Amino acid sequence: MSWLPMYLAKQDVKLLNNWLNQEEELAFLISNGNSKWISKKEHVIIEDLSNQESGVGFVEYNLWHVPSGSLPLLGLNSVVSAQITDPWTGWTEVRPGANPTIPYFGAGHPGVINLEIKIAGAGEIPISNFGWIGNHYRIIGNGADRTTEKFWNKLKRMAKKEATQIPRCNDPIGKKEIYAFPAAYKEIGNGRLCSLN
Repeated sequence: MSWLPMYLAKQDVKLLNNWLNQEEELAFLISNGNSKWISKKEHVIIEDLSNQESGVGFVEYNLWHVPSGSLPLLGLNSVVSAQITDPWTGWTEVRPGANPTIPYFGAGHPGVINLEIKIAGAGEIPISNFGWIGNHYRIIGNGADRTTEKFWNKLKRMAKKEATQIPRCNDPIGKKEIYAFPAAYKEIGNGRLCSLN
């Protein structure tokens, strides 16, 4: 599985959200009621974070790479029973996954990119991330569309352009692997700790 880890402050979430909303190839897959989902071109992440009462805000999304094609609709036996040909009008999930906050497409759908955002008002800056199954299941005939591979690389280029790659947990000699977006990077430079995991 491909992973793009990030340190984000609240202002960085807005920057990232603007990029995602302007990206023509992506759509948020959002709850539209009990077991109902709909694809939306734009979504406001900071509103979801603001609606939480805990000290650490956490939201998770599935992002559909639109050029990858239709999404699978799983039946009760976890076998694809149909294709969701028009996610823009919504669909009702037959077989939900363990996480009720995101739609379920099986063990990993190569046209869907997962986004987890964690924000803490104080203390360590947690790790947020994009995750993508990529071509993990290509051997059984469920590989990623070429356009989605290109888009994943575009996403990595955006992170390299907007953020500074640093080691985990303020380690001065560690491997540079986490993308610290501008506001988080400034806070880390001013002495704020960042999370190991």
